Amino acid sequence: MIKNLAKILVKGLIFLVLFFLIILTIEPLFSESKNSVWTHFYAQEKNSVDILVLGNSHANAGIDEDIVKAKLNANLVSLATRGQNIYQSYYCALEAYKYQTPKVLIIENYLFYERLTLDKFIHQDPSKNDYLKRYLTFEGKKIGKVKYEESRKFFQGNFVENMFASINKHERWTDVDEIKKRLYIQDSIYRNKSIYIMSNKRAEAYELKKEYDLMTYNILPDEEIALKSIIELAKERGTERIILLTIPFYNSYRNKIDYNSFTSPFKKYVTKNPGIEYIDLNVKFPDWDNTYFTNEPVGYNQHVNYKGAIKVSNNLSNVIKTKFNYKKDRSLEYYLYNEIQKDSIKKGNRIIGNLERLNGEKRGLLVIDKPDTVIKLEGWMAIENYSSDENEMFIGLKRDNDFIYISDSKQLKRKERKDVSKYFDKTNIYDNSGFQIFINSKILEKGTYAAYLMIRNNKGEVAVKSVKKTIKIL
Repeated sequence: MIKNLAKILVKGLIFLVLFFLIILTIEPLFSESKNSVWTHFYAQEKNSVDILVLGNSHANAGIDEDIVKAKLNANLVSLATRGQNIYQSYYCALEAYKYQTPKVLIIENYLFYERLTLDKFIHQDPSKNDYLKRYLTFEGKKIGKVKYEESRKFFQGNFVENMFASINKHERWTDVDEIKKRLYIQDSIYRNKSIYIMSNKRAEAYELKKEYDLMTYNILPDEEIALKSIIELAKERGTERIILLTIPFYNSYRNKIDYNSFTSPFKKYVTKNPGIEYIDLNVKFPDWDNTYFTNEPVGYNQHVNYKGAIKVSNNLSNVIKTKFNYKKDRSLEYYLYNEIQKDSIKKGNRIIGNLERLNGEKRGLLVIDKPDTVIKLEGWMAIENYSSDENEMFIGLKRDNDFIYISDSKQLKRKERKDVSKYFDKTNIYDNSGFQIFINSKILEKGTYAAYLMIRNNKGEVAVKSVKKTIKIL
């Protein structure tokens, strides 16, 4: 009987272990975010992160990781998530510093927007969207002491369900289509950029609106304690620079609220705590119009778009200045910011192609003198001897080393070009090498841009080619 009981116990233990492993394997398919920030974080080698970012969606929109990496040759990792506040940022920092000691820590200041005491945050209505957002910083963390403590402190309801997204959302197990989408997203390395511009209609609504729900800001004592805890942790672990960063506000909103109520507490804080840097980019860029912001419903402060992110990321990089020695994951931006004409991939296969037409005409210079003009770029590109179906295609526009624009996949239309395959006597291989790329001129700052063809293959290798074409925005 004892032997039978032992067998049952062993089988039960094996079942529990297998069940636990299955749950851990499928966790990413059921997390609140489509691709957890922790997936990317845990993929880094230990102590290889140079710059760590804590923040919410304003940091995600405003700090373009690829630009900062390219300009500083740095490994930047962001743990910013939509709706994150400073209370959860502390637990992000606790988990992050178990694996990394970044030289620079950036804390994005819109973490304080909710104005909630710790008690109100803990007891927030779990049916509200703001409560659900807290899963974005939580799901994806490894099982351990930090996740356990955060679960106990900030999440109501069943402890086991809170710890495992796949159990918490068991009703989604049969949603095969959604699971397939998640599998694709998990493998995707592409980062979307916000290429949309706040419409004139929404800009006018901001001009007409006199009162907002959020007219004043402040840092609550509980929030200051959380901030202090993060800073003490960072200093104790050896972080050399800590930056409190305010990304630009939309001026029509900023000018109608008590902006001093937002910036004053940070000024006082850094005065009392030497060694902490405060960067308010509203001082650097006080008059940004709607073309630097996304087209969202009129309400609180808007997120910056790609145009705004280019400016924020370049300015931030110029402030940090320190050159690091990061040699992995070269982004598209890396080649243009560092003036590297890499016209072939590792095996020596060259990029071929041409930017044939600018706004429908064969010419070397396109001058844009009207702000609503859509720039249409047409041509073809391919990697020599590789099927064009296997590559991502981009156009890079370089004004100077502080404003480089790289097209987004949403701006690309592939075009059939059997004539290219025929010309090179490569049956079918370049049939889909044609492209049309549409760029709203408003998302570019004034100046003269050189154009580049850029291709990334399915292994992440990049090739770049200058095409001697120029676009001038007046």
